[in-house]
Amino acid sequence: MGYEPITYDPDADVLYVQLGPGPVARTKSLGDFRLIDYSADGAVVGVEFIDATAGIDLRDLPFRRRVEQLIDDSGHHFKVFV
Repeated sequence: MGYEPITYDPDADVLYVQLGPGPVARTKSLGDFRLIDYSADGAVVGVEFIDATAGIDLRDLPFRRRVEQLIDDSGHHFKVFV
């Protein structure tokens, strides 16, 4: 893949799921605890989950199944809402 798909900052309690390489051109907020990063051509680059230990909300998220699989494969144990 060429990049680390999951990063978690326990001090900030933020989980980032990177779906592809490349720079972020814009970020869209899905409420207070979810941010989606897009490339200049509109592709989803990654998703940030704030307050991750309270649970990861995957409802209405692009590429929900892929994000869920990456979180499962990472070995991190977060409650996931689908």
